[in-house]
Amino acid sequence: MTRHVSGSQKSAPYFSPEHDHPALPPVPSGPISTGLAFTDALWIGLAFLASYAFRDPVAFQNTLPRLLLVALVVAAGGFLIAAAHGLHEPRVAASRSRIGSRLFTTWFWLTGTLVLVLFLSKAGAPLRSRSALTLFLVLGFGGMALLRSAWGLWLNRRYGPSLRGARVIVGTGSLARRLAKATQQQGKYAPRLVGFLDDAPPEKKSASGEEGESQSIPYLGDLSVIPKLASENRITQVLVAREDLSRGHLVRLAHSWMRDGLSVTLASNVFEIMVAKTSGELLGGVPLIELQRSHQRGLFRVGKRVFDATLSVAGGLFLLPFLLLIAGAIKLSSPGPVLYRQERVGENGRRFIMLKFRSMVQDNDDARHREYVEALMRGTAVTQTKEGQRIYKLVDDPRITSLGKFLRRTSLDELPQLWNVIRGDMSLVGPRPCLPYEWELYEDWQRHRLDVYPGITGLWQVAGRSRVSFEDMVLLDLHYIANWSLWGDLKLLLRTIPVVLRREGGH
Repeated sequence: MTRHVSGSQKSAPYFSPEHDHPALPPVPSGPISTGLAFTDALWIGLAFLASYAFRDPVAFQNTLPRLLLVALVVAAGGFLIAAAHGLHEPRVAASRSRIGSRLFTTWFWLTGTLVLVLFLSKAGAPLRSRSALTLFLVLGFGGMALLRSAWGLWLNRRYGPSLRGARVIVGTGSLARRLAKATQQQGKYAPRLVGFLDDAPPEKKSASGEEGESQSIPYLGDLSVIPKLASENRITQVLVAREDLSRGHLVRLAHSWMRDGLSVTLASNVFEIMVAKTSGELLGGVPLIELQRSHQRGLFRVGKRVFDATLSVAGGLFLLPFLLLIAGAIKLSSPGPVLYRQERVGENGRRFIMLKFRSMVQDNDDARHREYVEALMRGTAVTQTKEGQRIYKLVDDPRITSLGKFLRRTSLDELPQLWNVIRGDMSLVGPRPCLPYEWELYEDWQRHRLDVYPGITGLWQVAGRSRVSFEDMVLLDLHYIANWSLWGDLKLLLRTIPVVLRREGGH
């Protein structure tokens, strides 16, 4: 129930009395998704046929039966790739900010796969035409972009409020008011702002208050009303703007709200460094970290697996001479095996043997590392480098060999994990796998970072590696899970290269 909070007599109160916020009308997701899928597949097939017809009409007539069969296969492939990127979801189709990158990635994978199949198989020889394939890319991508623009316009006119959703802001302080103002300034494409929620009523604020609020927004009550608002379809999003809550408590609340079908975003200036290095979202200049359930299921999971396996095999073959050179250097520099095999915890707590190039002396004691891990999780493991830089990493470890220090600083010791990726234990991009004794120390909310395949690289490496605290690392992992895409994985792989070359955060 909405609480009444009186304001100044000179101006209308910022936290106004009761507002009427009706339930959002339902969106017929099934028919819309079917329509999106049908128009995508139809256009892809027609664009493929048209590209060969324009190039050589006579050859097109002679090979029409084969072209029709290939067009059906290409259209089916395009349908699967588009589905894996969420392009058939009404909310994605209506979003200007999300449709462009996903459309580009879909066509990147579709044309790339088609080129490989046609140029590597004997059956594809009659259809090998660079001009026809180029025309297919131009016609297909351009036409699909126009079709999706038309779909987006219709969806926003017909179901705009429901697709954009309705947001509540947890908090009533200056940060909450700043985010409320920024939401209102986004205009008609912003989610509907329903009101504020907090454990206690807000202080009196006027419309001419410190943040220059333009419209009054109601205070709805404490956090216990969120499940009710969600069940009545009155809200779809929760934006948390309270910096006094611990990370663990925030994430536990977020997961309870996600079980109610809500998307949850955390807002705090403490995320500024992380977001700046990970292309995260800003609202009113405030960094946001989004949390939601993993997208890595079904076709998404298959697409990621194909992506990982393909690049790992190609990368392993390309790097094979270099890997042999490192192996020889390890064998000559210190006694012991070339590879270090260690039990790690992966997706959903499943254990596996992870490979690394050995960087330590043989038969070392891990007691010091266990003590450090416990301190790291308590937040008391901050150390300083010789340059005075604060890091969250065990430094000057006597167990590490001279060559091992170089391998660790450059992350070359991680390259054997390409085999773990090929085997299906890991992914190229994802949260780092943890040790069994680390897993036992995790709180429930921290274990959600391994709801997906662990990775060789990820947001943690790009955001600063050992300069990121343990709890911030967990939040980065949860943010990655919430915003996962194949295009995002490719960008993180590319951004990892300069980080490694500059040896940022490697110790």
